[in-house]
Amino acid sequence: MKIFQESCCSILGVLLFSLLQVSCADPDMEVVHKAVGDSLELIADYPKDDLLVKWKYNGTEFAEYQNNNFKIVKPDVFHERLRINKDNISVTLADLKIQDSGSFSIVAERKSVQLPTKIIELHVHDLITDVQIEYNGSWSQLKNICTFHLRCLASGDPNPSYSWSGHQVKTQGQHLKISLCPADSATLTCTANNAISVKYTTKTVACTDKSEGQTFCVKS
Repeated sequence: MKIFQESCCSILGVLLFSLLQVSCADPDMEVVHKAVGDSLELIADYPKDDLLVKWKYNGTEFAEYQNNNFKIVKPDVFHERLRINKDNISVTLADLKIQDSGSFSIVAERKSVQLPTKIIELHVHDLITDVQIEYNGSWSQLKNICTFHLRCLASGDPNPSYSWSGHQVKTQGQHLKISLCPADSATLTCTANNAISVKYTTKTVACTDKSEGQTFCVKS
C-alpha cells in the first residue's frame, strides 16, 4: 500500500509540474515574417492607466513608456530607425534589415500588477527577385538516351526553397536530373520561394539522337 501511495504521489507530482509548465507558457507569442525595408509595429495593447511598458530586443530593453511619456533607452540599437506613437502606445522599427531578425518582447505592468508579456519572433527576408535555370546535357549511345542536369538559381534571398514540376516531375531541391529518349522533350518549371515571396521560370529540353549525326538541343 505504501509503495502504491508513493507511486500515486510521484505521478501527481509529475502531472502538477506539467500543468504548471503549461500555465507559465506565454500564450501571446507570434511569429512574423517581413521583407527587407518593411516596418514592424510593436503595439502595447493594454489599458493606459498607471501603465509601465518596456520593449526588449533579444532580452535588451530599448524603449520604455510610463506616465504618457516615451523614452528611447538605447538609441544606438536600431540607429535612429525607431518611431514612437503615444496614441496607440506603440514603437515602430522602420527600414528592416536581415540582422533585425530576433525576439522582440513587450513587457508591461499596471498598478504594480504584471500583465501578460507579448513576444514577437521576427524573421526578415530578402525578396526573391529572379530565377534562372542552368543546364548541361549528354548523349549515351549505349543507353540511347539524353541525360540532362539542371540547376535552379534564385537572385535576392541566398537561401530560398526550390521545387521542380512538369513532365511527371514533382520534387524538391535546387538540382534535377532527367533522362529522355530520342525525339522526346520536357518542359520543366523551377519555383523558388521563401516566407514572403515566390518566383518561377520554365525551360524546355529536347533530345535528338546523336548517332544520326545530330545533337540534342536545349531551347527556351
